[in-house]
Amino acid sequence: MISLATLSDRLRALTSLTCAGITSFIGPVLPYGILCTSMIIADLVSARMLASRVRRRNPMSGDASKFSSRRLGVTLVTLAKTYALLLLSHGVDCVIVEADSSFSMMRFSAALICFWQLWSILENEASANDATWARISRKILIDKTERHLGIDLSDLTRPASTADRTHTSNNTET
Repeated sequence: MISLATLSDRLRALTSLTCAGITSFIGPVLPYGILCTSMIIADLVSARMLASRVRRRNPMSGDASKFSSRRLGVTLVTLAKTYALLLLSHGVDCVIVEADSSFSMMRFSAALICFWQLWSILENEASANDATWARISRKILIDKTERHLGIDLSDLTRPASTADRTHTSNNTET
């Protein structure tokens, strides 16, 4: 019969071995996870700055500048997906990609995540911004103001039709 002390020692050794295995697998991912987390937080900050710009331009924008649990949930899901992708890509590096290969799936995944977040930051900074660089960049970037105001920007930027101009000019003549 196994004594309680022996069982406790075996359980302690098994727990220690499991923790060491998990730590040795997660350890190489940490620098990339910290970098990606920093980019996601920077995107969150730029989105908050966009919301405040939208609120200043349009005080009737409602909840655009308020932080909601849904938005926090989206950020937490993004973080979870990022960590899962980094861990899976590290697993691919360990199991599939040759150790002497110069290609690292984890580095590639981290670079894609950082580029995605940088692009989102640029979209946030260019939206609701009257600077020359922002007007130029909106030709290739999405204007996120629509999402914050809940309206279609094309309605605001579309020139009045000729029927609308005729109708307004007839009203001014009388």
